[in-house]
Amino acid sequence: MNTYVFEPTRPVVQTKFGALRGVTYGDVNIFMGVAYATAKRFHMPEELQPWEGVKDAYRHGPIAMQVLAPNTFSYYRGLHMLELQSEDCQNLNIWAPKTLNGEKKPVFVWIHGGGFFGGNAFEEISFDGFNLAHHGDVIFVSINHRLNVLAHMNLEDYGEEFKNSGNAGIADLVSAMKWIHENIAAFGGDPENVTICGHSGGGGKVQCLFQIEEAAPYFQRGICLSGARYGALYPSNTEEISRATTKAVMDELGITRENIDKIYEISFEELAAACKKVSNPLSWAPVPNDYFPGFPADAGLMPFSRNKPIIYGSTLGEFPTVTLTAEEKAAMTEDDKIAFLRNRFNKDADRLMELFRRAYPDHDILDLAYADSSRRIAAVKSAYAHVAAGCENAYLFLASYCVPEDGYIPIWHGGEVAYIFMNEDKVLVLNEAIYGQKYGQILSTMVLNFVKHGNPNNKYLPQWEMVTEGQNNTMIIDRVCRNVAHHDDELMELYDKVCPPFVLHLKMD
Repeated sequence: MNTYVFEPTRPVVQTKFGALRGVTYGDVNIFMGVAYATAKRFHMPEELQPWEGVKDAYRHGPIAMQVLAPNTFSYYRGLHMLELQSEDCQNLNIWAPKTLNGEKKPVFVWIHGGGFFGGNAFEEISFDGFNLAHHGDVIFVSINHRLNVLAHMNLEDYGEEFKNSGNAGIADLVSAMKWIHENIAAFGGDPENVTICGHSGGGGKVQCLFQIEEAAPYFQRGICLSGARYGALYPSNTEEISRATTKAVMDELGITRENIDKIYEISFEELAAACKKVSNPLSWAPVPNDYFPGFPADAGLMPFSRNKPIIYGSTLGEFPTVTLTAEEKAAMTEDDKIAFLRNRFNKDADRLMELFRRAYPDHDILDLAYADSSRRIAAVKSAYAHVAAGCENAYLFLASYCVPEDGYIPIWHGGEVAYIFMNEDKVLVLNEAIYGQKYGQILSTMVLNFVKHGNPNNKYLPQWEMVTEGQNNTMIIDRVCRNVAHHDDELMELYDKVCPPFVLHLKMD
């Protein structure tokens, strides 16, 4: 039976701009859909105007306009949350445990994934911040912001008012971080102890904030989950490419510098249709410029962030292209598995199997077919970039735990998030007896220790060594955890060359 209770007396908090009223449940004050900025289409965000009276903060705020139709997954992987879309999507959600005697709690800021094109702060039910706030005793904040073409179309050739429009979505995040810095103390949070965490595209956004000087004072450390970026993983966006892509879209719409005001009149649907016709709507991303110099592995970590601790993580089974069922796997002998891998990897199969057995001696050899190289390589390269800039607190982990889906497969892209948020019960397939619970303890404690103290070491892990120059110390988080270095260097190098590529197939309409 749920032991949490709803309190009829509702909390009211005075922010810089006015009063907000939330609800209290299980000793946690909850505020939803809190505006942190406003913005005209393709313009930089602006500070809110103060208001009189008390605003209710009971509902999730509108999410960014989406270029893709919802693509839900199996019920046992958790519920996909559908939300109201709007171009006015600059809002955040707060779960704040009650405080006593002026106590200021650490602040955990969640930045959602979906590349730079989709997703939202509460896209999956497992993104709920209640449990981490309640059990972890931290302030949990999640952010919505502009995405896709509305966030990253570089219109600078069409007027001075569009300066930095190619980074409007990232600028939203900077505004959110400023709002948190100026207001979170009113909710019981410590503005000088803020950790930003993002998964997938959200991890890339964490990297962006590390590179933007305006954002640097607003957070102290970061966590990048399967989201590190570098040129070989994602083709680099440039000023030249972004301007050319924008011109193709504008030509399709019949808009020039002379009639640029039409850009405010056309519907988002028309704009998205033009983007789909002349470009890949999933490819919109931040534009390197004076505001955002580029990702750390490409541009180097900016000096103003070198003292910020960072965790880079990835999973063993990020984006599997294998479709074996549990029944098919159960019927396979060891020879069948080897034959399957030889058919998949051809002449490189035997060498890959040798390297995989050396790197993951406790795993079934068939797990090699599910392995990922791209996110792991990007994480290592990014961690090295932090070390090269003088960061002394860079950590790497790799989640390799196998979960009971399709005859047990290595944990997938984003599978670790539910464990971190103590929400594994909301993703049924992750809530495995004994080991699922243990895994949740490991990952949530890792993050909470880092949020509170800047160090992810905890009683559930062996000693976790930091990354140093030329030494990619990595915590393998599995049924048995171990600290290793260079355990998969050769495996990743070869696997990256021969692995069948993962192609993102999502419904466009």
